[in-house]
Amino acid sequence: MNIALFTSNHLRHKYIATEIAKTLSLKLIICEEKNEAIQETSSFIDADAKVLENHFTNRRASELIFFENCQDFPQDVELVEINYGEINSQKSLNLLEKSEIDCILLFGTSMIKPIILEKFPNRVINLHLGLSPYYKGSGTNFFPIFNNEFESIGATIHLADDKVDSGVILHQFRPDCIDENDSIHSIGNKVIQKAGFIFPKIVEQYLLGKIILHPQKESEITKEFRLKDFTPNSVRKANEIIRDGGILDYLTNKAQRLALKPIVSNYEE
Repeated sequence: MNIALFTSNHLRHKYIATEIAKTLSLKLIICEEKNEAIQETSSFIDADAKVLENHFTNRRASELIFFENCQDFPQDVELVEINYGEINSQKSLNLLEKSEIDCILLFGTSMIKPIILEKFPNRVINLHLGLSPYYKGSGTNFFPIFNNEFESIGATIHLADDKVDSGVILHQFRPDCIDENDSIHSIGNKVIQKAGFIFPKIVEQYLLGKIILHPQKESEITKEFRLKDFTPNSVRKANEIIRDGGILDYLTNKAQRLALKPIVSNYEE
């Protein structure tokens, strides 16, 4: 079955593409330029701008540590680069048709719209960095730290639909080996590192008809955040949670806290 990956252009995206290509018949990568509006600091006072600049500098440094061997996309897979906002276009459909694509995987792109979804019913699978339905929207592994809810950090593999992070769940997982020396960024990269191993296997099992599908249920404890919620003060608070022992408290009470946030598992880790 021919696979296409819609993704972006950072090291984490190249890592996931590389891992997918090891297991699945990856024929096409459509790489959408990343929207860097979240990193814009010109409207902030100097102290706040510095907080954001340090955050993204540290993110890049951590990503380099985790994924330094993934400087490029897989060499034997067709790569097409597009501008931000062009992913839901006739150009994308033409590329998919030309490569005779059967299934699309998503990681780190704009939201996919019906122009694509309707052509590939139940064949568009998203790797969402966050545990739905507990956290939806933006920063879904950042805001659990902001809220001192480390049990809500992880990833959800689900069928894409036209709503935010709401599709049928195939599998969920949490990062391995969080420890009190971790940072916001190393925790996030541990999730991505684990995703590289699990995502291709879940897709493979789904395409073989071996995955039990779990429709998402509405939850009173769902928290939804947007880009506007990511501010210098939210970064300060998340870092304070870690500095003040939030990870150690989570690890001390891990069993009880995980029990409060059950997740869907279709893979024996």
